[in-house]
Amino acid sequence: MRFLAILSFFCLQAVNADNLPSPLGKRYDIGGYKMHLHCQGKNGPTVVVDAGLGEDSSDWQKIVDQVRNTTRICVLDRPGYGWSDFGPTPRTSERIAGEIERLLSSASIGPPYLLVGHSFGGFNVRMFAARHPNQVKGMILIDASHEEQFNRLKIRLPRPEAQHRSVIILPKGTVDTFSSDKPQALKERSFFAARAEITSMSLSAKQVGQLADFPEIPLVIISRGQPEWTGDPALQLREKIWIDLQRELTHLTSNSRHLFAHKSGHAIPQQQPQIIVDTILEMLDEVRFSHPSG
Repeated sequence: MRFLAILSFFCLQAVNADNLPSPLGKRYDIGGYKMHLHCQGKNGPTVVVDAGLGEDSSDWQKIVDQVRNTTRICVLDRPGYGWSDFGPTPRTSERIAGEIERLLSSASIGPPYLLVGHSFGGFNVRMFAARHPNQVKGMILIDASHEEQFNRLKIRLPRPEAQHRSVIILPKGTVDTFSSDKPQALKERSFFAARAEITSMSLSAKQVGQLADFPEIPLVIISRGQPEWTGDPALQLREKIWIDLQRELTHLTSNSRHLFAHKSGHAIPQQQPQIIVDTILEMLDEVRFSHPSG
């Protein structure tokens, strides 16, 4: 009971909006709870970013600052992160894709879209693209999750009753943003939001694995160049499997490229943002040339 009381206290502190700085963007009602969307720039296609575990929209500001002069870029906070309310459970990719749909509709951000997903965000943008193939004109997956990663890496996901330990199961770069210099309230919210998503990760992986054919759109995979799993041979093998899974993501479409962020671990948006900026701008040129009216 004492643990539950302490947990409830920290959850309330994390939810309390009074502890947060002013939002970067606007909050939109998506059906009884609100999500935060930070958009800058004009013209299209609109770049829609879904960040990785532990990240909120503030972690992408360096990238936003460089892309906004070329097109509109919108970074969302999934429920529980940043300035978004906590949402209903389970926190699966199928649910999140529906939330992104309602968020873009509420914000009057129409297609076409260029989707960017980092880590777990990769599951969510793939789910969105499968549901709206005609709205998505390109995709960038950044060291993104693969639906077979937990089976192939032999990672046992935590049961709900053990979720207080769940942030330790992924590479340390996955949760680097918990220790960044962002306000404490944002870090606490990220922790609880990520924990809820990890608890439902096996179901999200199953949902993504059951998707129909991926739309035939330009796809760029950006993978880490610095290993996250190091040390004994078993960890080195795990890192090799991760890169093999990254290569398999290129098979989603015939129009794909695979790049490496050689100076980065998993936290590519923070450690090597320029490779993401350059890839977005190159894909925008490709999409606009192929679809001049977009």
